[in-house]
Amino acid sequence: MRSKNHHHVQKTCLLGAVLAGVVLGGGLAVPAHARTAHVPAAAAHSATDATDEQLRCLLDDVVKPPVPGAILTVTGPGRAFDGAAGVYELGGRALRSSDAFRTASVTKTMTAAVALRLAERGDLRLDAPISEYLDRKLVARIPYGSRITVRQLLDHTAGLYDYVGDEKWFQYVLDHPDKTWKPLELVDWALRSGKPYFAPAKGYHYSDTGYVLAGMVIERAGREPLHRLYRSLLLEPLKMDRTYLEWWEPHRGPRAHNYLGERDTYDYNPTFDTFGGGGLVSTGTDLNRFMRGLFEGKLFKNPATLRTMVRSTPQSVKAGSPYGLGIARLTATGEAAYGHSGFFGAFQIYVPKQRLAMTGTLTQAETVSKKQSSEFIENALRVSLGKAPAGPCARP
Repeated sequence: MRSKNHHHVQKTCLLGAVLAGVVLGGGLAVPAHARTAHVPAAAAHSATDATDEQLRCLLDDVVKPPVPGAILTVTGPGRAFDGAAGVYELGGRALRSSDAFRTASVTKTMTAAVALRLAERGDLRLDAPISEYLDRKLVARIPYGSRITVRQLLDHTAGLYDYVGDEKWFQYVLDHPDKTWKPLELVDWALRSGKPYFAPAKGYHYSDTGYVLAGMVIERAGREPLHRLYRSLLLEPLKMDRTYLEWWEPHRGPRAHNYLGERDTYDYNPTFDTFGGGGLVSTGTDLNRFMRGLFEGKLFKNPATLRTMVRSTPQSVKAGSPYGLGIARLTATGEAAYGHSGFFGAFQIYVPKQRLAMTGTLTQAETVSKKQSSEFIENALRVSLGKAPAGPCARP
């Protein structure tokens, strides 16, 4: 979720894409008694102990207004860290590393992975026009609809107006937190609220509208509801047992409260963001399993499929935001990395050369905690890669 106040060309940097943009002022008071809840790795060397201590320090340090809590999971050769700091909800118990959280746009990587699995088994063609899968009356209402391909939905080169960029839509969500949205309603909002940014393949513009349509395509191609396809093609194979598509599936354990400024969004009806572009609830551990499975050969049958997924489009590179199919290319201390972030603070990053996965969340919306989020992710990644943090860490 982003607002019109956010520049619509996604800027990808070390910490990943900042995908959201309404700042609602106000401080959050985090109880001083909150402490890091850490599940220690079986560390055999003092260097690992020192790294864990630095990561624990970074977790404790980031939990200050307006951030009520943070979760961090890091795995790699000889490394395993799983920790949390802060509180589950303001005034409540300590946050646990096992607590689930809304992943928001991190879901896009999973959606693209499901589409690619369908492509591998021959049920979906990336370069097919969306008219092969969607209702022709709907396609006829979409500007350039007959020319848009499935691939262009997934890599944000379709040019579709992004309904999330409409301030009226964003405010409507805030004013009607109990509304149940149907996927087609979100598409309809986009079609009546704005014009295409460009003709298909003529540029790059991040668009949740495209991912709602991608969800519809996936359902038609897979001949099952989206949540069942996530489960059968992704969650079950990778043993992501705590992950589920909110609203469409039952909860699978405690879910941390996510904040938008002072607003507790825990009870917001999630259907404004639960179809293709967002909606999965997960844990740091499950997101870690996903990134490792994706990059370490446990998800796709053909290695070429992953190469297709991570190959950044020329349009996104020209825009300064290298992006493939549901995944951004980053630079981490001089090394290639891939990942995604989400509006409510979730993030996932993988560094192939080091076989290192880093996942987690801050429980405050990205733009409200932009500086804290950026510094935390950057420093946690540097420490995880054996580098010194950009600045000293001192517990509050």
